[in-house]
Amino acid sequence: MTAGINLPGFIDSRFQKIYIVIAREGIMKKVEAPDGKLEFKFCVEVNEGYNRTTRSVYENASGEYYLVESEEYHIGSAYDYVDVYYALEKGEAEYFEKIALDAEQRKKEEALERERIAREDQERMLTTGGDRYFYKKKRSDTVWWLKESGDDHKFSFDKETVYDLMRDYPDKLTPEQKEIFDKENPFWAKRLQKKAEQRMT
Repeated sequence: MTAGINLPGFIDSRFQKIYIVIAREGIMKKVEAPDGKLEFKFCVEVNEGYNRTTRSVYENASGEYYLVESEEYHIGSAYDYVDVYYALEKGEAEYFEKIALDAEQRKKEEALERERIAREDQERMLTTGGDRYFYKKKRSDTVWWLKESGDDHKFSFDKETVYDLMRDYPDKLTPEQKEIFDKENPFWAKRLQKKAEQRMT
């Protein structure tokens, strides 16, 4: 067991299913509060709501493990809590810890992936196309924008054929290109549509 692992906010459906089965089958034994000091080992689950329920694993000086359900609930403007203790076999405690650690590792990997995507988005995927520089506003976009000085708004779908937003949209685009452009650039699509309607009136 690894001491001091704290996973606040961890809710894992696998643990919930295991916990329900154990509780219903009476495998997990409800016991009185043990004597002596309990050492916190790791948090298994936190359910936030009007009342807050936390399930954590503790160990006593004799090496016995307990799953402690702690429910905090409102009393007027104050809080009170009730602790319920379940005796755990060492194997059960270690299995719960493995689930918790796996979930924490997944959270770290997901956070790193979000950071990587955000960094690429921030760099705007600047890339070369011939002797020109193109970028995307989002990494998932199809439309490439031409990086040039001045007020020109030029874009491309293949970094070869370049369109001028003010002169070429939408007449020189195929219906498929216009659909893609409008989906990825709703601001420009609405603005240019409004401008076209004003010219017609």
